[in-house]
This record gives sequence, C-alpha cells and structure tokens, in this order.
Amino acid sequence: MKKSHCLFLLFIALLLLGVSCKTYHPAFVLSLHEFEDPKIATRLSKTVQDPTRQFSHTIRRYAFLDARSFLGGEIYGPDENGRYGLRIAVDQWHHGIMHQTAGANLGLIYAVMMDGMYMGYSHFDKSMRDTEILEIEPLWNLRDAQMILDSIPKNYKHFNNWHEPFFQR
Repeated sequence: MKKSHCLFLLFIALLLLGVSCKTYHPAFVLSLHEFEDPKIATRLSKTVQDPTRQFSHTIRRYAFLDARSFLGGEIYGPDENGRYGLRIAVDQWHHGIMHQTAGANLGLIYAVMMDGMYMGYSHFDKSMRDTEILEIEPLWNLRDAQMILDSIPKNYKHFNNWHEPFFQR
C-alpha cells in the first residue's frame, strides 16, 4: 500500500475518532406515559414491568411528555422512605400538553419511565394545570435523582438539535 494511502486512511480514522468523541449518548432519559386498561390494549399501548419484575402495567406507547420537553429542575425530599423526587421545568412548547393532560386526568396516576424502563408512578395534580413546573413524586435515591437532574439539559439539547447542521452535533 502506498504511503499516501496509509496517511489518508490514518487521517480518516482520526477524523472519525474526533467526531465520535464529541457525540453525546443520551442517558437517564425520562418519559411520562398514561396508563391503559390491559383489557383494551392496542398497538398504541405496551406492557412494562416494574424493576422487581413482580408486576406488569399497560401504558400508552407514546409519552405525553418526555426529555425533549424538560429544561432543568431541582431535587426535593427525602420522603419517609428516603426517596427523592424531581421538580422539572417544562419548556414553553409543551405547557399546553401538560395542562391539558393533567386537566383531563386530574387525580389519576401516570407512569414514569427512564431509559425505556418503568420506574414507578406519580399523580396528576392541580398544580400541573396552572404552572410550568412538573413535580414527579419521590422515586429515586439521592445519587440517581442527581444523575437524572444533571442529564436533563444535555438530553434536552440532544433531542432538540434539529436546527444544527449534521457536522456540528
């Protein structure tokens, strides 16, 4: 193989390595789903299991809010079980979805998913109809809550980068 071909291949390999080092891989991605009646499950619903794999739940396949809606937040708690919850700021484009979904389901529960796995549930309460802050009930230990909180802005930027040229991602 010619020396120029080897240098060219080395250049391409270094270029690809440089691009791959800047690529962000989403982690701790939150999504919120409405529960479905398992008796009337359709292709728009799916069955998930809790972390202990003791119970299964049927939820809507598509989230009403997810990582592309969340700007940042804060941790609150702990509760009597030592768990922490999150207060998350929802961006202006998703306020209406949160208010409408909460108003239609006031007092009911919704599923909290992280990285596609069922974490637990939280309630639709009156504050979701009147504010831009989503409060998820305590489900995590302090370390996990902090990791989720640290990932929220990165995930928001990653999932809302449609306006950036491909090579700037």
